[in-house]
Amino acid sequence: MTFKDDIIARINTDFGEKADKAFSVLFDAISKVDYLKTDRVIRCIVFLANGDLTDLSKYIETATFDTRDVMLWAEYEKLSGDLNYKRKRDFNKAFDECTSNVKE
Repeated sequence: MTFKDDIIARINTDFGEKADKAFSVLFDAISKVDYLKTDRVIRCIVFLANGDLTDLSKYIETATFDTRDVMLWAEYEKLSGDLNYKRKRDFNKAFDECTSNVKE
């Protein structure tokens, strides 16, 4: 699997000297669970991990069971009430474009 340029740049920026380990953890997970290899899911996981390897593993594990959880957490912000969310990001788009023209 080859990551898109924006994903590579974000991992390098967020994880710094631990970027190689982050890539390794992601590659390992993707090789075991095929449906994790979409750009959207990878962007959501990387966004949520925010440079923390422990969180990266946690969000990979969560996505392994149900990718919709990480997509909800990464792309939506909770407003009021249990089921009141607004989409703020679209990780089908590159990191630098993900907040532009977001559609529900």
